[in-house]
Amino acid sequence: MAARENMKINLMFPGQGAQFTGMGLDFYKEYEEYRSLIEEASSVCDVDLLEILQDEERLSETENTQIAIFTMSYGIASLLRKEGVEADHALGLSLGEYGALTYGGALNPLDTLKILRRRSDLMQEAAQETRGFLAAVSFMDLAQVEEAVNKISGVTISNYNAPKQTVVGGEVEKKAEFEEGIRALGGKKITYLPVSGAFHTPLMKKAALRFQEYLKDFTLNDPEISVLSNYKGDFYERGEDYREILTKHIDHPVKLRDCLERLDSREEDVHILLGPGKALGSLVKQNRLKGRVYMINSVEDFKQTVKELKEKNNGK
Repeated sequence: MAARENMKINLMFPGQGAQFTGMGLDFYKEYEEYRSLIEEASSVCDVDLLEILQDEERLSETENTQIAIFTMSYGIASLLRKEGVEADHALGLSLGEYGALTYGGALNPLDTLKILRRRSDLMQEAAQETRGFLAAVSFMDLAQVEEAVNKISGVTISNYNAPKQTVVGGEVEKKAEFEEGIRALGGKKITYLPVSGAFHTPLMKKAALRFQEYLKDFTLNDPEISVLSNYKGDFYERGEDYREILTKHIDHPVKLRDCLERLDSREEDVHILLGPGKALGSLVKQNRLKGRVYMINSVEDFKQTVKELKEKNNGK
């Protein structure tokens, strides 16, 4: 299904923390292509992914979370493509950028699985070496968050998510000082994220350096569609050093707000959020992105979205 001339389709892939027990099992039961992806992921990563999806404790481990979220979101994107729903742009939140790049053809899915397995191992090792935290500060201006964070050594901004939502990360021993600083400036809502380390902060520097070396063995192509970079806050450009960008993606902040602004969306556009969780949908709303939002994390959502898009495309 080609998009109507005045409508753009944007696919959005979620990040770590969106996982939930049993996610994607209805797709596994209904679609052979989805089952094949789960089985390939299990083989490539030497795990029983189907078993992990049903085990809350194992699913929460970084080394398992990343491949689980990727396979679900990318698997749904592939099913949409089979139904003729093709995207004009793709973006991901943190980990989700790998789904966007793979969908866009920069990586093949089996290489992505290998890369994510190594990436998650390195990030987990870094998290174990220096225990860290990530916390979302909501309903507070960025300038105030920056004012609080700049006073605390070992704490930095991890995600620029929305006008009034910023994620902060740092050493776990600094949590009390961080909270005190935020509340002293009027901040009231602090939500600690269910992750094992301070991702996208300097605490991941060692992981980033090791990851850069690992990426040398892989081929990354120019994407066939426009893909947004969290590190840049802008689109990837042809001929760029993708390895360098993905390396910096690990220990530098995610500029989601800038990415969403670069979409320059209109009321006619469609944004399809793929895979587990609702956090990305909330951020799209907070950034006041124009256009219709569809969230797909079940077979029922998938079928309804395809039905509505086909009707929209036919002018019904």
